[in-house]
Amino acid sequence: MPTREEMRSLAEDIVSSYADRVAGIAQIKQAESERKQTEAREIAQRKSDVDVMLKEFDDSHAAMSKELKADLAKVAPALRESEAERKQTEAREIAQRKSDVDVMLKEFDDAHAAMSKELKADLSKVAPAIKQAEGERKRTAIQEIAQCKSDVGTMLKEFDDAHAAMSRELKADLSKVAPAIKQAEGERKRTATQEIAQRKSDVGAMLKEFHEEQAGVRDEWQVLTATLQAQRVGLAVEAKPPVAEAAEIIPETAALSGRVFEYLANHPDGTRLVELEQKFGVARIQIAKIVKSLMDENKVEKRELLYFAI
Repeated sequence: MPTREEMRSLAEDIVSSYADRVAGIAQIKQAESERKQTEAREIAQRKSDVDVMLKEFDDSHAAMSKELKADLAKVAPALRESEAERKQTEAREIAQRKSDVDVMLKEFDDAHAAMSKELKADLSKVAPAIKQAEGERKRTAIQEIAQCKSDVGTMLKEFDDAHAAMSRELKADLSKVAPAIKQAEGERKRTATQEIAQRKSDVGAMLKEFHEEQAGVRDEWQVLTATLQAQRVGLAVEAKPPVAEAAEIIPETAALSGRVFEYLANHPDGTRLVELEQKFGVARIQIAKIVKSLMDENKVEKRELLYFAI
């Protein structure tokens, strides 16, 4: 049987071991708190980056819309001015032709009145000749009237043809400008749609990768917590030595640490923790502890979710 001193020494060792274990659990809780704070800062930073990206896109979209509206504003006054000039020219031509027709009709009426007056004066002198001349005059007047009507009809037809040609030319000009404007707007919309889809895809990939990493960390932490809890229960029942238990939880070796560092040195673009876990076939908690040890030795640094050899 153990002596009293041996029992006291054993009890002191057990109390000391339990105190060390409590201190270790406190350190783990502090590390978890720091990890949550770091995770919260990373999430806030990524949300800020996404907000900046979306704001840059909105600003770009607004600038493109403003530029397109400015181009349309430049074209519209020219079209309105061209249409106004055409209408003014058309109105002047109509007024001029009406004036010419009025002058021609007035000249014809004056000539007709003069001829009538002259014929009446000579009527008493040469009645038969007058009758014959009157017949000739009527025929000539009818021919002249018909000719004037024909000339007026020709002039009006020429005016209508010119007006139709000007309308066709203006419509052709408008049809040339409209497709270019529609095409530019279509290209702008397609570009904006592609940029939105690409940015949504990039953000989704970033968030998916982040969630996968956090899910892995959470799973490993839950495994670690369950293991520690089981070992605490085991201590209460089986009273295993704490040194042997620590050896079972962290089987870390210098050789594995060297291999991890060599692997990181051969991958200058950075490596994720899950890749190291798959490469060396060990638990993520062990890989994380090795990487943490290398970081403490200033051999490895972490940038976002990637680890780099220094």
